Amino acid sequence: MMLRHQILALAFGLAPITAIAAPPGVTIDKATQTRLGIATAPLIAATLRPSVTSFAHVLDPTPLMTLDGDIETAAAAASASASESRRARALAAADATVARKTAEAATAQARGDAAKLLLLRRRLTLEWGSAIASLFPSRRAALLGDVAAGRSALLRVDAPPGASFATIRAVTLDLGGGRTTTANLLGNARAADPRQAVAGKLALVRGAPAGGMAIGLTLPARLVAGAATSGVFVPASAVLRQQGQSWVYVRRNDQRFDRIPLSNTVARPGGLLVGSGLQSGQIVVIRGAAKLYTAEQAGAAGE
Repeated sequence: MMLRHQILALAFGLAPITAIAAPPGVTIDKATQTRLGIATAPLIAATLRPSVTSFAHVLDPTPLMTLDGDIETAAAAASASASESRRARALAAADATVARKTAEAATAQARGDAAKLLLLRRRLTLEWGSAIASLFPSRRAALLGDVAAGRSALLRVDAPPGASFATIRAVTLDLGGGRTTTANLLGNARAADPRQAVAGKLALVRGAPAGGMAIGLTLPARLVAGAATSGVFVPASAVLRQQGQSWVYVRRNDQRFDRIPLSNTVARPGGLLVGSGLQSGQIVVIRGAAKLYTAEQAGAAGE
């Protein structure tokens, strides 16, 4: 058996190898590590929130601007007619020569103007949601001014079928070319998208990215939801897939590498977020894991 072990070790150009059964791993001297091109790096802490992909549509703000203008006009008319009604009633009460009919007409006009204003405000809530409707008029005017000037963009973000906005915490938009921006959720979109019949949210993008968002543009969106998952980021080059399992080699000392199974993983660009079993700062093999595995198996066969 010892002769077989030495033959396998020489076949791979390795120094004598001692394998340990639990946990699986390999002991290999520094010179052989250099010859095999073994490279290591410390693990870095990472946090991930569950997310789903969807789309965001840049809305035409013209209907909202028109409705806001109608509300401002109606509010001015209601204020003026209310003042006229109060004057007419006061004069009628103080001087009988003032016709009661005139006072009643002024009161009717004031009520009509107030009803029109209430209707327009209800339309604003029904069509654009309470988040926009509840804004103080001057703040809503400032918001629309930013949208008109291209300093902000108003969007509708749709949830994919089966998903819910109940736990959505953030929305990231893909602008293309590797660029992204964050959209701030304003509140529920009161009307469903007729093309998809799914729930939606109104969102606002501020700053330079808004200037390039043409009306009607559709952007990929990532909806980040739920509680954050903490762990460490393992580069794809460190992940070894064998025996139907993903593994990583952790360096225990200058010569010992333990093979650790990966669990509670979430795929991320360039690697995996590992939620348990590993700690930030641990040294892992990021190049040459397959060679270590070959050496480990050779050592196990020799034993």
